Amino acid sequence: MFLFIFNLVFGSNEVTVPAGTSYLSTSYIPMMIAFSVINASYTNIAMSLVIARDNRILKRLRGTPLPPASFILGKFMHNALISIFLVVVVVLSGVFIFDVPLPMRAMPAFLITLIVGTATFSCLGIAVTSIIPNADAAPAIVNATVLPLLFISDVFIPMDNAPNWLNTIAQVFPIRPFSLALQDSFDPFSKGATLDFLNLSIMGLWMFLGLISALKFFSWQPRK
Repeated sequence: MFLFIFNLVFGSNEVTVPAGTSYLSTSYIPMMIAFSVINASYTNIAMSLVIARDNRILKRLRGTPLPPASFILGKFMHNALISIFLVVVVVLSGVFIFDVPLPMRAMPAFLITLIVGTATFSCLGIAVTSIIPNADAAPAIVNATVLPLLFISDVFIPMDNAPNWLNTIAQVFPIRPFSLALQDSFDPFSKGATLDFLNLSIMGLWMFLGLISALKFFSWQPRK
């Protein structure tokens, strides 16, 4: 829905990039890819785990022979499959409906960015469950931690003309680096691999922090 709305309203607007002039639709495809992956990896995994925890499903699973690592890995893979499906839908819509060229030269960088982004937001999705008291509070807390950043992180609105201080704040968190790295891979003027090591490093740091927090604070027991 967001993909079609943004492209129909703003997609034909021209934007100036260092190598030339492009259309905003070329930027909205990777932006919506970022939004889709964040929703599948962060929002979905956080809410589903809290609901399962409140319904004592996690507690019962913890008492079975199933290794905890296998359960968490299964959640990762499930959300990764959802992310892949959403990415394919967005990319095919961009290519066949909005005439956005597929960045074949930058495909390795695109895939690496997707893998790092999916892992980062999955780890953060598990980690954030530690501050959610119950399933009723899950939507409010999860959305409060992600929606404000989505609006200042080049996901819904291009932030080229935003104040530097706002972009600096957004750059500290993983959403903007993820969106910018994906946009770099869709740059129609790019001639290289377009791997953005700075943005990937920021995501990697958040992935590490999320993983450590998840390992230390994740609870299988319902909160009282």
